[in-house]
Amino acid sequence: MQRACRTMGKLLLPALVAGMIFFGTGFFCPRLPAECSVGGTDVSGMTLPQARSRISRALREEAEPFRLTVKGNGRDYVFRAPELYLRADVEGALARARKEGGFQPLEKHLALTDFEGTLRRICDDHYKKSADAKLVFQPQEKAPFVFERERAGCVADGKKLREDVLAALAAGGGTVRVYTQQGAPRVTERQLRQGTRLLSVFSTNYADGNNRSRNVALAASRINGTVLGAGENFSFNAVVGKRTRENGFLSAPVILEGKYVQGVGGGVCQVSTTLYNAALLAGLKVREVHAHSLSVGYVEPSFDAMVSDSCDLRLYNDTGAAVYLLAAASGGKLTVRVYGTRSGYTYERCSVVVETLSPPAPRLIKEGEQERAEKAGLRSEGYLIRRGKDGETKVRLRTDTYAPIQGVVSELPQFSDGENSPDSLHLFVKCAKIIDTYNADVKEKHRRMAEMRSI
Repeated sequence: MQRACRTMGKLLLPALVAGMIFFGTGFFCPRLPAECSVGGTDVSGMTLPQARSRISRALREEAEPFRLTVKGNGRDYVFRAPELYLRADVEGALARARKEGGFQPLEKHLALTDFEGTLRRICDDHYKKSADAKLVFQPQEKAPFVFERERAGCVADGKKLREDVLAALAAGGGTVRVYTQQGAPRVTERQLRQGTRLLSVFSTNYADGNNRSRNVALAASRINGTVLGAGENFSFNAVVGKRTRENGFLSAPVILEGKYVQGVGGGVCQVSTTLYNAALLAGLKVREVHAHSLSVGYVEPSFDAMVSDSCDLRLYNDTGAAVYLLAAASGGKLTVRVYGTRSGYTYERCSVVVETLSPPAPRLIKEGEQERAEKAGLRSEGYLIRRGKDGETKVRLRTDTYAPIQGVVSELPQFSDGENSPDSLHLFVKCAKIIDTYNADVKEKHRRMAEMRSI
């Protein structure tokens, strides 16, 4: 019995395989009715796979003549079959043909393979990144600012390209042009140039060829090239550094407690003073400034700026844009220039001496002491005048007092008529005459100053 079953199995297995092949050939697959066509392609009596294959071949052949050209960026993008193909709902048409037979229409649309990706690649080919203008600040050169022009970018109008390509495909192909838009850089050369206008220049003179002049040149070189951004503070002491021999400074006369003495870094105050005045004329805000105890000869009263370990010159850039500082000392002339964005205002300084302080009567020189000329002290006021579209304003910046200097002479002035007598009475008379002469000069100066203030 078992042997009979095995024999029957051997006979049935080939039959089963043959049946599977037979069914696979579509013998029992549903066939389309006779006299049936889909979109003009005859599929009468065909199985669905056969009809599908026939229709697909017909669609490929029909798409062969179509062309789509996209022009742009100096090149042509030409698309043809198989990138161009006819898209249709073949499955829906076959379902209707199987059910209804006869002629079934097939709506066809010309399409582009990887439509979105292809358009994106075309747009990428047209993209060019814009480049901002560049500024190089070279404070050591005669032309401190060098500009590199901006470069405009390029961006394809992707939305319009998509619309135009879809319209061309709907019309059966054709030519489409890529339209581009210029990508504007954020920073232009013109903007950079407007931010590097000369705002102010201020100069003072000094005696060249000594330790003091070398200190002036060194401090100026430390300031030269400083860039003060919008909203940033400037500290003279922080930028120039301590006035020590280790920091490169030499010994020269300095003002200390109303006297001229030797000190390391003498002359640096002339640099801070010159910078202070240039900053005022540029419209920068001054947050800290100090007067000397004695008036100085290189600037008007109430416009000096003394610096020391405990006193600083501090500025604040409230112009809304960066400012650039240039400082140079050569041949006895110190100049500070400030560059930045112009505000529409101009500035003028005004120094007014409100009182002159007479020095004490000269005294005779002591052993080992040198002669020294007397110098009047004074009280002064410093004003800043601002002019613009809104008119003129005058602001008092500060009020200062500068001590007088007593003269030191090798001998008292000689007078005729026996007034050279060494007795105390005659000495008193001689001193009184000296004071009267000096006071007369002071009154004349006051008169001239009053006339000037009344103008």
